[in-house]
Amino acid sequence: MKRLHFATVLVLMVWANVSNADGGSKRAGDILAVGLPLAAAGLSFAHGDTNGLWQLGESEVATVLLTEALKSTTHEMRPNGKDDKSFPSGHAAVAFSAAQYLQMRGGWEYGVPAYLLATAVGYSRVNTKEHYWKDVVAGAALGASASYYFTDSAQSTRFGIALTPNSAYIQLARKW
Repeated sequence: MKRLHFATVLVLMVWANVSNADGGSKRAGDILAVGLPLAAAGLSFAHGDTNGLWQLGESEVATVLLTEALKSTTHEMRPNGKDDKSFPSGHAAVAFSAAQYLQMRGGWEYGVPAYLLATAVGYSRVNTKEHYWKDVVAGAALGASASYYFTDSAQSTRFGIALTPNSAYIQLARKW
């Protein structure tokens, strides 16, 4: 449990430092959206988890493909008016995909800090007027669901969350 507290404090300190740097919240969200999947891959590599690396790759590729397909078909205008690719948030999707993967392969010691960082990514996207909250929630649900589908849990207890515009699903499964 001490590792969880240390990791959570470390994660929050990193977020505070990055988000206060030049470029602020947008830059921090950009860095974390790429950094979370890279950290997940690095941790899997360090633990010799080849199967996990493949599962992470499948999850992230599926996440990006589904996100881009939705962006191309929904044509939702961003809050800042830049373009019509607001729905769903790709940054949130890849971040939550990595967070769900880390939770499933490493347990809550990895999952809690990863979910906090993924939430920070989502917040940064709304804060910088790149997305609406519905875009972030949809991206988070898409990414977490993709990892839940493609990733084998290394834990005896498996937890997953899926959010849709009209409902929320929480699943808890235990191997006996």
